[in-house]
Amino acid sequence: MSVLVTPGNCRSALAVTRSLGRRGIDVTIADERSGLAAASRYCQRSIRVPSPARAGAAFVRAIQAEVRQRGHRVLIPADDITLSMVAQARPELEDATTLPFPDVDTIQLAHDKAAVMSLAVDLGIPVPKTVVVQDSIDTRSVIRRVGLPAVVKPRFSKFLSGGQWKSGSPVSYVHTAAELEAACRAAQAIAPFPLVQEFVPGEGRGVFLLMNRGQLRVAFAHRRLREKPPGGGVSVLSESVELEPELLGYAERILHGLKWHGVAMVEFKRDIRDGTTKLLEINGRFWGSLQLAVDAGVDFPYLLYRLATEGDVEPILTYHIGRRLRWWLGDIDWLLLRLREHTGLMGRIGALTEFARSAGPRTRGEVLRPDDPVPACLELVQYTTAAVAGAARRLRRRLERR
Repeated sequence: MSVLVTPGNCRSALAVTRSLGRRGIDVTIADERSGLAAASRYCQRSIRVPSPARAGAAFVRAIQAEVRQRGHRVLIPADDITLSMVAQARPELEDATTLPFPDVDTIQLAHDKAAVMSLAVDLGIPVPKTVVVQDSIDTRSVIRRVGLPAVVKPRFSKFLSGGQWKSGSPVSYVHTAAELEAACRAAQAIAPFPLVQEFVPGEGRGVFLLMNRGQLRVAFAHRRLREKPPGGGVSVLSESVELEPELLGYAERILHGLKWHGVAMVEFKRDIRDGTTKLLEINGRFWGSLQLAVDAGVDFPYLLYRLATEGDVEPILTYHIGRRLRWWLGDIDWLLLRLREHTGLMGRIGALTEFARSAGPRTRGEVLRPDDPVPACLELVQYTTAAVAGAARRLRRRLERR
């Protein structure tokens, strides 16, 4: 009963470690540096490995040596890069451990936003109007097809270039033809073939699933009450909500089409203009707010472990509604961003009031847990160190301009 989790400095890895550790399963964390999950009392052991982003071949060799020497029964990648790297190395790993995720071709397809849009259309799932930008940018044609405002995003959030993994361009919201052209050129400078999509006004929705080779086994849903950045990003305050049959149907349909195996998050947005639910993307690994699902009674890490070791799990589609999860340091960032947005006194008072308002008795901290406090202490040190370093850089730039 041993699991290897990599990397260890993301919140999802911490949730996996706590879930499995509480059930008596030995958890080893593999990362290039010490992180949140390795600091948990539920982590039995941690090892240092080369960076998967900068030294992929060395990372794979280190993971292969670890699973062969220690006999870990299951290997769980916790982010996009490690998922892709381990999937590529499946032939070297699958005789030594269980890999509860799809083959590399399926993962690459799910990570390709343009391919996901095309597959969704074939399956009758609504998507935003989308254009894949080629080498030349015909802004008039793009605007005729998707309209303004529009969203410019990378085709791949992470991609391999020159033997190293890099991040795609940041998502840009554009309102004019000039902004559209500039955003497309900036995105192309990082990676080819960015996407331009219509801006869909409305609330983001997510469905989180566990699939057994294309067959639905477990599902969960939450809504984002606050996000970082406030206009749309990772959730800092979230709440478990009932599964909507339409969203669940769409999510199950596209993952069945992919013959997906393991966990995935399918993101949607409900268009307030006509009420249509439109698919945005698929994330084929554990998500940041994983702890909320565990708190609500859907223990995805343990269920994935059982799927890997037992071959199947019983279907679970019900859980506690109204449970909330707060990522405290992320929520502080939300507040700081809101204060910068509002120059007037009333706007800032409104942001402070919203932040200070009690989230309710069913709200729990995501990283801060009374029975496992060290990860929160480490996160606070990392947060403070980064804040001080950022302030020092800004001060140096100001002095240099003088």
